[in-house]
Amino acid sequence: MRLTILLVLAFVAAGCGEDEQVRYTPEPEHAAEVERNPYALTCGDIAAQSTSSTSQRLVIGVEFALADEPALRERVDAMTENRVGRSIYWAMTEFCKGNDATFTPGEQAVEAVRQGKYLVQPRPETWNRRQPKD
Repeated sequence: MRLTILLVLAFVAAGCGEDEQVRYTPEPEHAAEVERNPYALTCGDIAAQSTSSTSQRLVIGVEFALADEPALRERVDAMTENRVGRSIYWAMTEFCKGNDATFTPGEQAVEAVRQGKYLVQPRPETWNRRQPKD
């Protein structure tokens, strides 16, 4: 019993004084704008996506909205919409490196993916095979 109490106190003490992660939820007006115009997504939105499910959904929605762009139809036909969306996400994160939080990387990401850059490759066929159980 004493050991349990000591462990609980140790865990509580270990958490004291640490900064809690601030939850970020995009402003409703900005989220509505991004829903209407996925190119309005900012590097700040991408950076904050891990802080709330609302932020995650905003970024994921943009990935798929941009994958539907007419400029990427051939790419989607060759790769699947999911892989094109993931490629757009990769490109946006790359274009955000070194840029301000207000930078909007959508146009550059779509063009890069259209040109064949930042393409997410399919996993090797061997990953799809079931491994025998011992």
